[in-house]
Formats: sequence, C-alpha cells, structure tokens
Amino acid sequence: MEMRGGVRRETITTERTPVLAAPGIRRRLFRVFSGLRTERGQALVEFAFVGPLLLLLILVVVDFGIALDHREVLQHAVREGARRGAVGDTVAQITDQIHDQSPGTLDPSDITICYVDKNGDGQRGDPGDNVRVKAKYTYKFSVGGGEALAAFGVTPPSIDMSPVAEERLEKEAPNPIPC
Repeated sequence: MEMRGGVRRETITTERTPVLAAPGIRRRLFRVFSGLRTERGQALVEFAFVGPLLLLLILVVVDFGIALDHREVLQHAVREGARRGAVGDTVAQITDQIHDQSPGTLDPSDITICYVDKNGDGQRGDPGDNVRVKAKYTYKFSVGGGEALAAFGVTPPSIDMSPVAEERLEKEAPNPIPC
C-alpha cells in the first residue's frame, strides 16, 4: 500500500484462472453464438417458398411451347393435305397424307375435307374451285404444367386448335363433298 498526495492506493494482485483452458475456445463460442443472430438461412427459407412457384411457372411455359409446336405441326399437315387435294387426290389419300404428316396427333375422324364452288358454275370439284381441309384437335396441358396444376387442385387448361387450309383445284376432284 502506498500513499501519494494524501490518496491511498492499493494494488491488488490476483492470479487469473482461465475460464476455459483450451486456447481459442472463447473465440469459437463467440462465433457460434453470434452466428445465431445472423441471417444465413434466410435465403434458403425464401427459396423454399418461391422455388415451387418458379418451377410451376417454368413448367407451364414449357407446356405452352409444346402446344405451339403441336399447332405448327397440325397447320403444316393440313396445308399438305390441301396441296394433295389440289392435284386431284381422293379424300382417302388426302386423309392419309394429313395423318402421316401429323405424327399420330390427328385421327382421320378429326379431319374434314370439302370442296367450295368458287367459279360459280354450280359444280363442285372442277378446276378453279377450292378444296378446304380442316382439322380439330384439343391439346391438354400435361407434361409438367398440367400435372403440377392438378396437384394444386386447379383443372389443367386445354387449347382447342382448328387449323384450316384452302387450295385452288388444278384437276377435277373425284367424288367432291360440298362444304
């Protein structure tokens, strides 16, 4: 104990005993417990909520793209059928051509072939008239979007397609069917 200028000072010396003997444990514990206050898992939780909706949106867009592809294939098949009709093929040959061009998508019962009297002579199927080919098809969303929507209790949508093609006859048509 010392006295300086009327103020008594005491120096107390004590031995420090380490709370945790292993070096670096305090630092590690601090990181662990302070990490509880960070937001490291927040992005994962947000993705868990948003991820399925994003996946559903992507599947619906892909399914819609497949529907557009089907529409293009059907339009091409109908156009090819009308070309065959323009050169004088029979209705059965035209139907077979359309069925072959649409890789199994169209049934023969979905195809309508008729002849329009364009030149006004009262006869259908002579050169100058038109052959009209129609098809009807319903695309149901199924690949990913339809199944995912059904899981949420929503009825999967469908798209009705009815491509039409009309060509002028070059030769007389056998057994023309009026429109």
